[in-house]
Amino acid sequence: MPAEETLEGRTGAAVVVREVTLDTVLPLRHQVLRAGQPIDVARSKQDGLPGTVHYAAYEDDTVVGVVTQFPDDTDLAPGVHAERFRGMAVDSAWQGRGVGRVLMRAAVELARSRGAEVLWANGRDTALDFYTRIGFRVIGDGFVDGVMHLGHHVVLARLDELHP
Repeated sequence: MPAEETLEGRTGAAVVVREVTLDTVLPLRHQVLRAGQPIDVARSKQDGLPGTVHYAAYEDDTVVGVVTQFPDDTDLAPGVHAERFRGMAVDSAWQGRGVGRVLMRAAVELARSRGAEVLWANGRDTALDFYTRIGFRVIGDGFVDGVMHLGHHVVLARLDELHP
């Protein structure tokens, strides 16, 4: 479980990352990543799998960011235990204020605790600058997702390369 972070929120309270249920992450995931679609479109097949962990970043009682993580080895890092994250979403009023970094610190901590060496995701092209700033590499050709029809690339890093 991640420790409390000292990122200061609007009220002066610390932004805290907590392990939560899917029901906690779905509303913000839907709002940020699947706006205009039915809420069920914000669900993923990995949400209920063993080993899946959902995190939310809170300011007081308000969820300001979410991410979901699960074990998922990749052919891009053969022979290495990997963790994948998805559904990374930060409330638009909080973007650029460190919430994504706090969530990624929790993801790295979880991956390390489970013996992973690599963390990866299918990152939206609009978020690639964020991912590369914290140490991810953009891998291969881009693709367009089948739901929101937005450009994505795989982002991948060894845990020792990340500096969220």
